[in-house]
Amino acid sequence: MAELETYIPLPEAARKYGISPEALTRLVRDGIIRLAHTEEGDSVITVSTIAAAADVIRDEIRPEQYRHLRGRRIRLMDAARKYAVSDPNLINWTNRGYICVHKRGFQHLELDEADVAYVTAIHKRGRELTGSPIKAGWVLKRVLEANGKDERP
Repeated sequence: MAELETYIPLPEAARKYGISPEALTRLVRDGIIRLAHTEEGDSVITVSTIAAAADVIRDEIRPEQYRHLRGRRIRLMDAARKYAVSDPNLINWTNRGYICVHKRGFQHLELDEADVAYVTAIHKRGRELTGSPIKAGWVLKRVLEANGKDERP
């Protein structure tokens, strides 16, 4: 039995899926998702195209791209500076298990650079697509869950 496509207005899709209307418009312009128009002239997208947009991120940023950094230790402050990410984000990601911690001490945290590079790349791309650092965190979680916890750089 064929699944019927569900259409959703562009502004509603942006709110529902936490993607900025501008990012959705870019995805349409880039041919990643398809835009249709109702008889009333409203712009709509299919719900299934939102999943396709998430797949684009997973296809663009793969763990194996960062394998050459596996096991390389980097201090939290150095990672923040090198990858242009905030200390609180790095700490949050280590607490969530997204980034492996090699050594934890008083005011000292050594991280696995492969994890830092991979997670940061996903977060930055998510921010580009959503226009929001908070929503980019949701994208990061979704991509890492879809890739599986065992799939590491």
